Amino acid sequence: MRAPMTRRWLLPALLLLPLAFPSAAAAKVTGVVLTHCEDVLGGRPFGTTGAYEKCTGTIFFSLDPRLPRNAIIADLDKAPRDPGGAVGFSSDIFVLRPKDPSRGNGVLFFDVVNRGNKALLSSFNLAAGAVDPTTEAHFGDGYLMREGYTLVAVGWEPSPNTPAVALHPPVATDNGRPITGEISQWFIPLEAGRTFDLAAGIWTGMEDYPPLDPRDPDYSLTVREGFHGAPRRLPRESWEFGRMEGGQVVYDPRTLLLWTGFEPGYTYELAYETKDPRVIGVGAAAIRDAASYFKYEPSSPVRGEFAYALGSSQTGRSLRQLIYDGFTVDEQERKALDAVFVRIAGASLGTFNQRFGQPNEGGGHNTTRFPIRYESTRDPATGRVDGLGARIPAGLEPKIVLLESSSEYWDRGRVSALNHTTLDGLRDLEPAENVRFYLMGSFPHGTVAFPPRPLFEQQLPGNPLEGRFALRAILAGLDRWVREGVAPPANRHPTLAAGTLVAQRDIQFPAIPGVHWPRHVPGGYRSDLPGKLTDHPLPFLVPNVDADGNETSGIVVPDVTVPLATFTGWAFRSERAGLPGEIQMMAGSYIPFPRTRAERQRTGDPRLSIEERYTDKSDYLRRVEDAARRMVGERLMLAEDVERAVAYAGAHWDFLMTAR
Repeated sequence: MRAPMTRRWLLPALLLLPLAFPSAAAAKVTGVVLTHCEDVLGGRPFGTTGAYEKCTGTIFFSLDPRLPRNAIIADLDKAPRDPGGAVGFSSDIFVLRPKDPSRGNGVLFFDVVNRGNKALLSSFNLAAGAVDPTTEAHFGDGYLMREGYTLVAVGWEPSPNTPAVALHPPVATDNGRPITGEISQWFIPLEAGRTFDLAAGIWTGMEDYPPLDPRDPDYSLTVREGFHGAPRRLPRESWEFGRMEGGQVVYDPRTLLLWTGFEPGYTYELAYETKDPRVIGVGAAAIRDAASYFKYEPSSPVRGEFAYALGSSQTGRSLRQLIYDGFTVDEQERKALDAVFVRIAGASLGTFNQRFGQPNEGGGHNTTRFPIRYESTRDPATGRVDGLGARIPAGLEPKIVLLESSSEYWDRGRVSALNHTTLDGLRDLEPAENVRFYLMGSFPHGTVAFPPRPLFEQQLPGNPLEGRFALRAILAGLDRWVREGVAPPANRHPTLAAGTLVAQRDIQFPAIPGVHWPRHVPGGYRSDLPGKLTDHPLPFLVPNVDADGNETSGIVVPDVTVPLATFTGWAFRSERAGLPGEIQMMAGSYIPFPRTRAERQRTGDPRLSIEERYTDKSDYLRRVEDAARRMVGERLMLAEDVERAVAYAGAHWDFLMTAR
C-alpha cells in the first residue's frame, strides 16, 4: 500500500505539451524540451493511479565553475563558458508519469541508466528489460505505476552503446588548445580470435577516445595470466587498430586486431594517447540539478516532492561517487536526492569524475579506495579522515540502501565486507544511521533466467535465484523511511561476532564431487596507495556457508532457506573460456541436490537428497510458503508476492524432479 501524498501536484494542461520550459534565475536547469509524449499501453489504467504517459526529450543545464558545489567537477574550469561565465551542456531525458499527477505519490524515481539501459521496470515490475518500454511485458505487473511513481532517466554518461539516454558533456581545453593524455583499459576475451571490440558489452570505456596516431610505436598492449599475473608487453608490430574486411585490414578505432590472436581468459591492457577529454563529472550534476529543478521549480514540466535514485553495478558505483562528491545537495544547499538505492556496487567507486575518466569501464580492483563508509573514519595507511558523506551537511543526509550480492564479497576485489567492518577487517561496524546494508545471501552479481542451463563461459550452470520480490519490499521500506519516518528493516549482513563473516581461507565447503571451490582466488587491493596494486591487500572476508554450501546470513530467500540446490555468488571460467582456475566476472553457480538417496550414494555427494529432505512436492511448497510469509512479517517481501514465490519454487521442483 503506498503512503498518501503530502502534497498534490496540479499542473496546467500547457505543461504537458512538447515545449521548452525556461528555468527560474536560481535554478541550474535552463530548459526542458519534451519532444514526444504518448500514452502507455494505449491508456490502460494502473490501479488507483490511472493511466501513464511516456515522454522523451532533452534537458539543458548551466553550471558555474566558481561555486563550491561545482568546483569538485574535474576540468569544469576548462570547459567552454557562456558570456556569464557558466558552462552549458545537455542530456537526453525519458519520463514515465501519471497522466493525472494528483493521483501519483509525488516521488521522482531516477533510473540511473547502465550504459544507456534502463533498470527500474525490470527491477521492480518483474518486467522484461527494454530500451524503449512499449509492450505489456516491458511493464510487467505495473508495481511502480500502481504505487504512483514518476520514473525519470537523465543521461549521465556519454555515448552509451545502446540507443537510449545519453549525456552530451562539454570538452575541456587548455585555453582553447586541445588537451592530450594517455588512457588505458583492461579486458578479458571470452573466446579466441584475432579481433576484440573495445566498445562491446562492458568494455565501452574507450569509445569516445580514438588514438591520436594509430601507428604510434609507443602505444602498448600487455597480456597477463588472470587478473593478477605479471604483465608481458606484446610487440608493437603484432597488433593494430582495425578489423579484417575482405582479407584486408580496415582501420577501426573501436576494434583491436592481434595477429597472433587473443587467448580467452587472459587479461589484456591497452594504453595509448588521445585528446579532448569530456567533462564527465557533469553527469552527476545533471542528476542533482534535474532532481532539484523538478522538486523546487513550480514551472517545471516534470514535478515531484521527493527524489530517489537507483543504480546497479556500474551505476551503483557511480552513485557511491555521486554521494562522495556531495551531489545529493544542490547549489543552494537544499536536498536534491532524498534517497539513494545502491545495488551490487561493493566497496567501489570508479573513474566517474576525472580527466579522461571512463565511466563505462568494467570496474575491478582499481576502483577500491578510501573512503568506503558513509561516516568519516581515519585511514590507517595515510592518517586521512574522510567518508562518502563528508561533503553532505548535517540534516541533509539522504536515506541510503546498500544492497549487495555474494559476488561483491568474492569477485574482482570488491571487498563488500568493508562496508560493515573496520578497514583492517578485525571488528564489526554497523553502517551510519541514514544507511541500511543488506546482503542477498547466496546471490550472484547477476542471475540467469530460469530454468538454469549450461553456459559457455563457466563450469557450472548459472545461478537462477529470483531476488526481485525482496527488492520490491526493500523499496517499500525505503519509501516509508523517507516520507513517513518509519525505520526500514534492520541491517542484514554477516558479522564476525556471529561467525557468519569469515576469512576466505577459513570457509568450509561441502566436498561435492566435480565442484571446484574458490579456496585460492585472490581478494581485493587498494588502488590509492603508492606501488603495485598487490602491495596493498585488503581483508578477504566472505559470508559463511552451511553444510550445503548455501550462505546463512543477510536476506535469505525461501529458495535458499528451503533449498533444492546449492547457490553461489561465484563461478569459475570454463575450459572453453580459458583459465578455468579464474573467477568468471559477475557470475554465480547452481549445483542441484541429488534427487534420491540412491543417487547421492552413487555419486558420493555429501548433501542430503531431495527425497530425504521433503516427503513430496506439497511438503516442499508448504515450507516455502511458510518461509515467504516469515519474510512478509519481516517486511522483506510483499504479501502479494508470496504466491509468486511459491509458484517459482514449484517450477523449480518440477524442473529438477521431472526434467532431468
